Amino acid sequence: MARRDRDTDAARLGCRQVRRTLQALLDGEVTADRAEQVAAHLESCPRCGVEAEILERVIAALQRLRPDLDLAAYTRLLDTVDRIGDHEPS
Repeated sequence: MARRDRDTDAARLGCRQVRRTLQALLDGEVTADRAEQVAAHLESCPRCGVEAEILERVIAALQRLRPDLDLAAYTRLLDTVDRIGDHEPS
């Protein structure tokens, strides 16, 4: 395998990494490289693409309904809940 292919494979993000990065991406809080990695994943993964679209719509709706709401705090709370859910036994 060529070095470039290995580098590309190493740069690919899994679904869990993408889900944990989505909010920061939408808030413009990720590096350009990470944004490209997430965008590439979203293009190739329908499930994560749908999750990203839903999150964008929820954020837009919240901003319309409650422009004074601190969305960053709200989404950090959702992220914490999501991480707790990752650790619960199935």
